[in-house]
Amino acid sequence: MQRHDRVSSQALWQIPPRTMCHDEPRVLIADDDLDATRAICLALEDAEFTVRAVHTGLDAVSLARKWRPGVVLLDLMMPLGDGWEAAEAIRAIDISMLLIAHTSRTDPEDLTRAQRTGFNGYFVKPTEIDGMIAVLRDYFSARKSEGDYASVRLP
Repeated sequence: MQRHDRVSSQALWQIPPRTMCHDEPRVLIADDDLDATRAICLALEDAEFTVRAVHTGLDAVSLARKWRPGVVLLDLMMPLGDGWEAAEAIRAIDISMLLIAHTSRTDPEDLTRAQRTGFNGYFVKPTEIDGMIAVLRDYFSARKSEGDYASVRLP
């Protein structure tokens, strides 16, 4: 295996089947950068996703448990539980949520750790928002028509 200095800007692994279906495509964003979170929320809402945002790992786990989003975007470095801890707790709640690390960390070891922790994907900030929206749309549309594992096309 060849070692790289940086991970690619987007990586997706096997996508879980959805066991809980909603009429609305729910996305939870957990990031302690308030300005970046606000910008992503606005872009996703404009793309007709139902979005909620929190700013700590603890709040991400709590809201994921109550609200049951289809997708959770987790920053890896947050207060009160980092993204890895939040991902492990969310996986214990529901294995079917699509968990995507949304981080500025580019070390390949972080990517490997995210994959081992239960993340389904890894997006490096600043994320090309149209690409993220395309991935989320593909994920939610695949969930409507398939009950088995789906692959999501990266733009």
